[in-house]
Amino acid sequence: MRKAAVVCAWIALIFILSLAYRAAGGRLFRAESDEELQVRILRTKEDADCMILYQGENAVMIDTGEAQDGEYITEILQETGIGRLDALILTHPDKDHIGGALAVLRSVSVEKVIQPCYDGEKEELEAIKSYCGSEGIQVYYPNHVWRIRTGYVNLLVYPPQEKHYKDDNNYSLAVLAEHGKVKLFFGGDALGKRSEELMTMHLPKVDLYKVPYHGRANRTSDELFETLRPDYAVVTSDTADEEIILCGEKCGSRLLFSREADVVFSSDGERLTLYESGTVSR
Repeated sequence: MRKAAVVCAWIALIFILSLAYRAAGGRLFRAESDEELQVRILRTKEDADCMILYQGENAVMIDTGEAQDGEYITEILQETGIGRLDALILTHPDKDHIGGALAVLRSVSVEKVIQPCYDGEKEELEAIKSYCGSEGIQVYYPNHVWRIRTGYVNLLVYPPQEKHYKDDNNYSLAVLAEHGKVKLFFGGDALGKRSEELMTMHLPKVDLYKVPYHGRANRTSDELFETLRPDYAVVTSDTADEEIILCGEKCGSRLLFSREADVVFSSDGERLTLYESGTVSR
């Protein structure tokens, strides 16, 4: 009798799982929400970085371009209905990555700011710190790999492994975003030293790679590119060094440029779809 009850229970469980599988459209790795994740890499007036990941009421921004990009960034936030950021990640303290931060902080609610530990003096950085202090916005300086969950997206934030670098670009935080099976990697402006550190992190193959330092090559560009082997690689400029272009061709990646127009993707947790490809692509 007990054996028959166990068999019946297993049959019932298999039946329930089959119904769930059908309800999910026959996909085992479906993201937990039916609402798609939008990924927007914004155009900027000069070579600069600003990326927004948003899904429903959840949103994260990575970098904020230069001060002259602030107006356009806030326009996009209004157009997309983003009134709150779960996190504002400032990869490193150069003005082409943090210049528009004050405009963003003043236009939407920001839960937290994440940036690398940096002991140099930067006017823009001090202004951000002062504003966050006056508004009660917590600023975090990770010293180990951070895992953040925002909505149905997991973010891994990789901080620099050393306290001091000769070049400020090597202070770059790197971010791996995972939405179901879709993986996105944003490397800040990592140069050779920082790229070598990242390659020790056992990074996976990704669907999207934001190429560091606006497409300028360094001694480890090819190794990091080949490690990630992205389907899409976005350069926040209107051109890239020949080595970067060759890396894209070797890895079968579609290379896109965001200098003159936004590059926009959508993820359903299974695949990444390109909606707007900027004005130049290869």
